[in-house]
Amino acid sequence: MNVLGIIAEYNPFHKGHAYQIETLRKETNADYVIIAMSGNFVQRGAPALMDKYSRTRMALSCGADLVLELPALYACASAEYFASGGVALLESTGVVTHLGFGTETEDFGFLQEIADILCQEPEAFRDALQQELKKGLSFPAARAQALKTCFMEQHPTYAKPEEILASPNNILALEYLKALSRRCSGIIPCPLLRRGQSYHDTAPGQTFSSASAIRARIAETNSLSENIIPDAESKAGCPHNPGRLELLRRRILPDLDTSMPKAASDILLAYPHPFLQENDFSLLLHYKLLTESSEQLSSYADSSPDLARRMKHESGAFLSWSSFCSHLKSKNFTYTRLSRVFLHAILNIYGEDYQTFPQPSYLRALGFRKEAVPLLSAIKAKGSLPFITSPASLWDGKSSSTSLEYLPLPHRFTASPTQRLFSLDLTASDLYRIGLTARGDNSLQNDFKQPLILL
Repeated sequence: MNVLGIIAEYNPFHKGHAYQIETLRKETNADYVIIAMSGNFVQRGAPALMDKYSRTRMALSCGADLVLELPALYACASAEYFASGGVALLESTGVVTHLGFGTETEDFGFLQEIADILCQEPEAFRDALQQELKKGLSFPAARAQALKTCFMEQHPTYAKPEEILASPNNILALEYLKALSRRCSGIIPCPLLRRGQSYHDTAPGQTFSSASAIRARIAETNSLSENIIPDAESKAGCPHNPGRLELLRRRILPDLDTSMPKAASDILLAYPHPFLQENDFSLLLHYKLLTESSEQLSSYADSSPDLARRMKHESGAFLSWSSFCSHLKSKNFTYTRLSRVFLHAILNIYGEDYQTFPQPSYLRALGFRKEAVPLLSAIKAKGSLPFITSPASLWDGKSSSTSLEYLPLPHRFTASPTQRLFSLDLTASDLYRIGLTARGDNSLQNDFKQPLILL
């Protein structure tokens, strides 16, 4: 049995994702496709546009057979931990034979050579890296120059290896290859050249639009819809604002028809909750900045003592999550890294957590297709981790209301490692619901009450 694994966010699902699933399924002759998908928060340090259950439904409606949640600890991490967590999760199923991922280069052999150097770190590379860092370059820039130095003798005709590291897709591809190598994994890497827009291109209406372009278009329309006065039904507590939904359909439907599979765009257009952005959590972040010490702020993952002192010192300039990221952005701290630090702070994810939990300790199913029942049976027989379909099962059958009382901050939580790691996922889900509540919608149920998505 061939099983294709893909690590993804689907934020939201678009035609490029459908193309990837369809093409790689054919190339690998896969019987099933498993997606390791980020939950309610994503790798760039922001909330997902839509909750994880709606995005699971999108994936299952457009070619996936099973969606597993990539635990929040890895989903909200840097590229290295994101990739290593996803690869470990898929390998632990015991059934994944191929790993599919996108690249921005057709020269996969060269990509593999770069991954080998980054994984093995030969002396020549380490020396070159130190020399570049001494010049004051940021780590990404120093690493690119060190790679260029190492490749000049072996590949004099290859002009700019640093271009490989300029693309988010290539960076993730390299991390996937490194993770497979470090695990001595038998999973076969299956790269696929990205089609259409680049990762950061936000121009709307293209056949292979990026997720960034779709989010930008929705954000633009959403800001207009906020000026619509809710009707009586909306004031009564209905999460739907008919005026908002009608405006959304009218303004972005032509773009969605072009850039998203119909099954996915139908789910997006019928989405009953507000579309969240990082600024919906600005008040929570501001509270953290005002009430915690520099020492506390420096303990969060991706933070540092210098950054924590700057965060405290500049807290008076805080206006919003995004504006504070822009305010603190520097050569050594990119916007994305800062946003991840802020997210780690409000999720209480600490640097030490990545040593405590080097890889996932459970397989949490968000949904599957009925035709994939044999796949689930194979995972239960061959997998090396507990297969979870209900969060309550981790708390010895206690009722959902009682179980929630077991979930204070993970570091005060005296339970099994699996429960502690899982509690971060539940905290992330609760935080996402707080963001929705702040926007006037409390209709999204907690994880204990959410049923599996079954198609």
